[in-house]
Amino acid sequence: MQKNIVIIGAGITGCSLAHFLANTGWDVTLLESQDDIASGGSGNPVAAIYPKFMLNDKAYNDFMLKSFMFTTAWIDKLGLNKDDYRFDGAIEILEEAYSHKLEINFSSGSVDQEKILISIDKPILKKYLMNQDLSGLLFHRGGWVNPIALCRHLVNHSNIKVLTNQKIISIEKLNNEWTLKTKNQKIFKSDHVAICNAAYLHQFDLTQHLHTDAFRGQINWVNSTPFQMPSIVICDEGYVAPLMQNKHIFGATYGMNDFNKDLRLSDTKKNIASIKKIHREFHNYCLAQKTISGRVSWRASTKDRKPYVGRVFNNELFKKMRVRELAQTDQLPWLDNLYVASGFGSRGFTFAPYCTFVLANLINKKLSKDDKGTLNYTNPERYRLKKMSLKKAASRIFKV
Repeated sequence: MQKNIVIIGAGITGCSLAHFLANTGWDVTLLESQDDIASGGSGNPVAAIYPKFMLNDKAYNDFMLKSFMFTTAWIDKLGLNKDDYRFDGAIEILEEAYSHKLEINFSSGSVDQEKILISIDKPILKKYLMNQDLSGLLFHRGGWVNPIALCRHLVNHSNIKVLTNQKIISIEKLNNEWTLKTKNQKIFKSDHVAICNAAYLHQFDLTQHLHTDAFRGQINWVNSTPFQMPSIVICDEGYVAPLMQNKHIFGATYGMNDFNKDLRLSDTKKNIASIKKIHREFHNYCLAQKTISGRVSWRASTKDRKPYVGRVFNNELFKKMRVRELAQTDQLPWLDNLYVASGFGSRGFTFAPYCTFVLANLINKKLSKDDKGTLNYTNPERYRLKKMSLKKAASRIFKV
């Protein structure tokens, strides 16, 4: 097997996949349409990493927990500068009844709950300088990472070639080889291709059916404050990160398919309002500032909150196949050596490292039972199959 691959998109998804493949002997060409890696949603000054669980959705919560546990342990072992990440806790503020229901939901699993989370109480609130009338959960291994530092660390490998300002406009199979053409008519050829370009996944003919919504997010920050601030990530309607690079970052707004690139005063006000419960003194301090810096970026999200990770169908063959044939998972018309990883939403830095590790195992043909279960869950073709009343086939791509 020829071990060369072109990866489109150099955010956390593309950089993580490049890292895993390069470490298993692949020659990786990583193409980025912007001037530098981590220029989109992966270019914020900080990414909060903690599990966001849902009521009554065990499959999603299992996927979330696997991703969270994998990612925090993995980043710990990478050798990042200690100033670029920290996993010493994260708090999610929740209504007391909702928090209690989540705990009950979680306690029915096979994982030791006490190792993952506990309800916050007055001593915890006092320790982290928070308002004393709040409820929620403390995630022991939650924390944050510097996204740009992480992405740069991941692609610092002799097997990875990073090329910026390469906007791919077409992908097609010619003479049993993938041929990619850029806006400037440059040609790249490779035996394998992975599309990791977030909300732009649908721009290619091969993947135009994979719908994602682009969520505009604005974050803001102020310089270090004259008073003491919480030392861990605190999340409510918004979040506040501890001091890093002399900044306290807070946010973020969510605007679906809103493509305005400019900082908005109205969004800054929303972000300030969202942190009122977290820390009233910081909230009032932000209100008093004449100017507040910020950044706008976009996150790609699917309708069911599950990312697209895996392979896609040959559209021509798919159109010709009957429902009965498609129900047989071993007859599904997959495109050879073309992969996608997209739609991670606001949890990109929690989901993407785990999912690209699994995708790398698929590419290397070394899937574990857990890997197969994950790829069944993230099957990019689930919507097309479900529309044909093939829900079971959509979630049983691999026999577990």
